[in-house]
Amino acid sequence: MSADSRRTCIGCRTTEHPDQLVRVVTEPTDGGLRAVVDRTGRLGGRGAWLHPSHECLDTALRRRAFRRAFRAVVDTEAVAPGLDALLSTRAAP
Repeated sequence: MSADSRRTCIGCRTTEHPDQLVRVVTEPTDGGLRAVVDRTGRLGGRGAWLHPSHECLDTALRRRAFRRAFRAVVDTEAVAPGLDALLSTRAAP
C-alpha cells in the first residue's frame, strides 16, 4: 500500500498505516458468514481493520463493530484464535 494509506481500527477507531493493523474478512459458511483474520493479506472481499490486540478486539465485539463493518451478521468466534496465531508468529524470531 502507498505510504499515505490509512485505515481505521474498528475497535478503538484510531487511524493507522495498514502495516500496523490486521485485516479481517468474511468467508461463507453453511449458516451465514464467519469473520476470519486475513493472515496473507490476499483474501478477497470486504475487509475490516483491527489493531493486533485483544483490547481492540474486545471493544469491537462489545460495540458490534464487525456487524457494522460487514453490513451483515457474522460469526466472530474465529477472530480471537486467528489473532492469537498471528501474534505468536510475529513474536517468534
